[in-house]
This record gives sequence, C-alpha cells and structure tokens, in this order.
Amino acid sequence: MKHKKLIISLTAVLSVLLFLATFVFVWYVCDYYPDFKEFRKEFEIPGLDEGAVPQGMGTTNVKYEVKQEDGTSKSENRQFFFVSAYMTDGSPSRIYVIGEKKSDEQTSAYAGYIGYVTMKLKNADGNYVDFYGHCGGVALNENTLWVASDRTVYVAKASEEYKSKNISREILEKAIISRNPVVNNEDGTTETKDFSISFTASFDANCNASFLYLYDDSRYTSTTYDRLYVGEFYRKGNYETDLSHRLVTPNGHKNNAFMYEYNISTSSDNKYGLITLDDKGLDDDNKVPEIKKIFSLPEKIQGAAFSGREGYGTNDGMIVLSQSYGLSNSRLLCFDWKKVNESANGVLYSKLSVDGKGLGKVATEGNKDEEGIKDEDIKDNERPRGSFVYNNVYKTVGGQKMPFTDSALRVYYVDINNEDMFVSDYSVPSMSEGLCVITRPGANPAPKMRVYVLFESASKKYNKFVRERLHNVYSFIPHVK
Repeated sequence: MKHKKLIISLTAVLSVLLFLATFVFVWYVCDYYPDFKEFRKEFEIPGLDEGAVPQGMGTTNVKYEVKQEDGTSKSENRQFFFVSAYMTDGSPSRIYVIGEKKSDEQTSAYAGYIGYVTMKLKNADGNYVDFYGHCGGVALNENTLWVASDRTVYVAKASEEYKSKNISREILEKAIISRNPVVNNEDGTTETKDFSISFTASFDANCNASFLYLYDDSRYTSTTYDRLYVGEFYRKGNYETDLSHRLVTPNGHKNNAFMYEYNISTSSDNKYGLITLDDKGLDDDNKVPEIKKIFSLPEKIQGAAFSGREGYGTNDGMIVLSQSYGLSNSRLLCFDWKKVNESANGVLYSKLSVDGKGLGKVATEGNKDEEGIKDEDIKDNERPRGSFVYNNVYKTVGGQKMPFTDSALRVYYVDINNEDMFVSDYSVPSMSEGLCVITRPGANPAPKMRVYVLFESASKKYNKFVRERLHNVYSFIPHVK
C-alpha cells in the first residue's frame, strides 16, 4: 500500500514538473509574432543597464554646425530622437538623446547615442529640485519641451544661457555634457557641469496624462498647423480614468480613455507653447491651454503617432496606437484618421452631472453619492448631455467664482468596432510604449511614413520575466490589411 502511495505521489509531482517545464518552454521559446517580421531594427535604447525604464519618445530637427575636414564649419539639420524614462535606482528621471545616422556615415559626434539630461521643477518654496516623475510622454519642437507625468504636463523653455538658440539645442548640448560632466580647471580644482533642464510652467492635463505626440505639419515653415496630443492610459482596477471619460462608441465598443488635441502657439511669449483660453473672459491665471478636440480611445494605450496612408492626402492617413500591458503581446492599432474626424463620428461631450432626477452630486469612482447610486449603476447611454469642465479653471460671473465649461467641445470616437475605420492590427512583443515618426522640414510628408516603436521589455525592472527582451527601437510602415 505504501509503495502504491509513493508511486502516486511521484507521478503527481512529475506531472506538475512536466507541466511547468512545458509552460516555460512554450512561454520563452515558442513565442510567435508573424507581424513583427515586417519591422526593422533601428537604434539601441540607451540607459537600460543603468536602470532606465523607457516610456515616451519624440523627434525633432536640430540645426547645428558640423566641422569639415578643411577646418570650416557647415550648418546642417539632423533628426534627433528623445526617449523619456524613469529610473529604478531612485535617481532623477531622464531624457535620452539619440542622433539619426546617415546611411553613408561611419562616425559622427552627432550620430548615435548623445547622452541624457535630467529635469528640475520648482517646489512650493520656490527652489528647483530634481524631478522623479513617471515621464510617460515626451514631445518637443525648437521652442518648447513637453513632458507628461501623472495628471500634469510639464513645460520647459530655453534657459537664459540658450535664449539665442532654443530648447532643443539646449537639450542636445547638455546631453553631450552628460558624457563627461567633470571639468579640470587650470588651478587644479574640478567642477561638475550642469546637464539638467528646468521646467518653467505646467498645466493640469484634465486626464491621467500617459503619452504625448506632436503632429509636425512639415508642409509649412511655421508651426501654425502643428498639434499636440495628450492621452491617457486606462486599465480596470489599477489605472482608472474619470467616469465621464468612459463612453460607448456608435458601434458598441466601450472606450475608457480620452486624448486631447491642442494647437501649437507661434508666440515666443507663450509659456505653454500652446494656444490658450485668451478670449473666454478669464483672468490671466486661468488662461490655460485650450482643448480643441476630444478623442475617445480604447483601453491600455501607451502611445500614438500619425502615419500616411497610400492614396490619401497629407491631411489624412492613419493614427497608430500602441496598446500594451504586462506580459501579453502588444498591439499596434491603426485607424483611418479621416474617418475618425468625420463629423458623423463627433458628438457633444457627455458629462455626468445633475439631471433633475435626484442624482445629486457627481458619483465618484468606487463610492456612492448622496442618493446611494453607484458608478456602475449609471448606464453610459443614460448620461445627460453637458459641457466639458476644465479642472481648476474658474470664471467670475456676477461676482461669483464658477467652474469654466466649454459646451462646444466635441468627442470623436476611435472605434475598434468600426470596420471602415479600424484598418490594421499588428501583434508584436510585449511592452510597447511610445511611438513617433520623422518629418522633414519644408517637405511634404510621404504617403506612408515609418513609425518608430519604443519598448520597455529589456529594462531591469522586467527583463527576467518577458519572452522578448527588446533592446532596440523598431520601425514599420503601416498598411491596410
């Protein structure tokens, strides 16, 4: 009898071990991403060995002087990539700078990895302190740097030392300093040069700001037609969004996140780099960046970028969304941008508010309101129409301070259930993050634009668990499937 029990026990143990071995083998060896065959390996993601967890990615052109073999200098434009990251070792967050390499170029001081900058912000005492934010998104042009972290968008302009240049040049030159910041003086002393950028302003994102994307309309020499997009990440349970951001699309898909569109300002005096609420009867303290459009997004979106679509004009094309969470495969969702923006898809913003039926005050997430109505008991299609309410923005009416609302804002659905709108879906390795594209100044965007994809799977925080530890940025050209 004892012998039989021993055999049964050994059999059970061996079965469990066999199951675990099979699972591990399938998990780490048998992963399969047919869509990823179309992708091209680009540059190596910097900072991974130092504990960086990459989050956002942006690009811009930087003009600088290149020394020639004959000793003269030549002015040249070069694309640079900027990767934002928080650090697992508790050090300040960083923005890494990577220079675009030319196909025939072997070495250059401005090609490949350049260095990084840290960030500082002003605390309540008026002192500048190191910034340790999540840095989910980064975007910049010559005049302004934007960084999204939690519910805030932080803004930086060129410091006094770089006023004659611009913020992108300042980041580039300070990133170079980070490679060798200690300087030996003639008197035998040493000093450490600063390679930080100071935020000069910030504004409430009106959402859980998780990613940024700067649409650079390179058909024009000015920034008149440029846009900044600020989006949020939703996952039930641990990354909740405002209840009013959860809408059902016309085709029945539940979207739980918002993305806002802002217009870029061409004024050098604009502290946000964005068109503000100047003509709304607000005092100066309340003239925050003006939201022009709202886009309703699916859940778990980590980044966005715009790419062309063959046969479409330069104003159309695709919006590509990076969707990921945890160890599951990432998805790159491609939508027809023209159809997203068609007026038939836009509805006035729906805001949960008093509806005259005893609802009382707005129900807050996970709680009951005064009438005992839970959030989940309120159906989306029963929400009353209303106005978009800016967070912490007030207007004085009749001597009273009232929350500022905008009844003209419209919501546009990015709808997975719309077969004409949802044109492609790429399954790629886990942990895709920010996206960006390269646009050349003064030239029309190509009908199809290469989209660059950042991953965080090779960071020290996760690399022991993921199947594919991607140490490089990859790129692809989206097409209609």
